[in-house]
Amino acid sequence: MKDFAYLRPTDTAGAIAAIAERPNAKFLGGGTNLVDLIREEVEAPDTVVDVTGLGLDAIVETASGGLRIGAGARNSHVAAHPIVRERYPVVSQALLSGASGQLRNMATIGGNLLQRTRCLYFYDGESPTPSSTSECRRRTCRTQSKRKLSNSSKPVGFG
Repeated sequence: MKDFAYLRPTDTAGAIAAIAERPNAKFLGGGTNLVDLIREEVEAPDTVVDVTGLGLDAIVETASGGLRIGAGARNSHVAAHPIVRERYPVVSQALLSGASGQLRNMATIGGNLLQRTRCLYFYDGESPTPSSTSECRRRTCRTQSKRKLSNSSKPVGFG
């Protein structure tokens, strides 16, 4: 893994400035996708800008009756929120079904929207592009059977 600088700005203006000044910087929220990509050498940022302490995790009811969910809101908190469970049960169920409890506790709504695909095919920059989703699944299964961690049966690329 390549060394990188770690910044933890105290406000959103500082976070935006840090990214603007560093063309190869990445935001870090929950890190459930970025850390995997760095470990797999798919991403190699020079700087990681941690935005977890910026208060971007609010879940607020709007005047029109909707919800404004902050990008930093943890998936587990959104899934358990009373209004989400009452008015948007499919969203709650999808978040609860989408990952293990450990990942839901770290993963953020903003990260889910911005993450790279978790398909192992896309982690492999050497293979040609598949012609369909089913082709991607076939390649992923073949890749999983060939690429194992040396001390585990867990496929490389899954956190």
